[in-house]
Amino acid sequence: MKNTVFILPGFGLGHYPLQTLADGLNEQGLATQFLPLPEHNQQDAYLQTLVQRHHITANSVVLGWSLGGQLASLLAERTQCGLITLASNPQFCSDASWAYGMQPDVFEHFYTKQHTQPVQNLQQFAALTGLQDASPHTKAHIKHLKAQFTRLSKVEQAVHLLHLKWLRSLNTRSVLANLPIPQLHIWGDVDALIPKHMANALTLPPHAHTHTITGASHLLPLTHSSECADTIVQWLDAQ
Repeated sequence: MKNTVFILPGFGLGHYPLQTLADGLNEQGLATQFLPLPEHNQQDAYLQTLVQRHHITANSVVLGWSLGGQLASLLAERTQCGLITLASNPQFCSDASWAYGMQPDVFEHFYTKQHTQPVQNLQQFAALTGLQDASPHTKAHIKHLKAQFTRLSKVEQAVHLLHLKWLRSLNTRSVLANLPIPQLHIWGDVDALIPKHMANALTLPPHAHTHTITGASHLLPLTHSSECADTIVQWLDAQ
């Protein structure tokens, strides 16, 4: 299975955490194309627009990081295309049925801070994504990410808050459990945003493939882009 890999970024940090990975996939012969995150709260309309505008079919592959992984799962369900998620929790906020997400009160504090101190919150979030990562380049990557945020327009701030609402409400656990198509899920073993053992708690079909990168944080598509790219290409070649 080799076709265009459509890429969905995560919350707040833009394309930068995924650009090196995209370049690596290009070098191995794969075409890549970034997809936009939603600009409204209408899930069906958002997904349908992506499918029609970008001609996503069953022969395509969608890849998503973090929030993008949840959105990629919904696209895969709609189009029956191949699915790759990176550092993605299908239910980011915990509840009585899912103990492997962020506590609701912690999430609400994060949301409130994004509303009242957006630049500071995004800079702190950027640092959190790379926490404990073993890559010697992590500090430089974090510095670059933080430098992106010196001010935000009202439009940018509104979009960030909207994406947090999507992150708060999305639950794609059953989607992953029932997808009949090929799927690959990659996680880091020191990810500060995904609780330990979350991957083991997921119900995945027998044909799903998982891979854990040692020493990788939530920022793994950037800090461990080569291993991510190699794992993705090997998996695609096997389909």
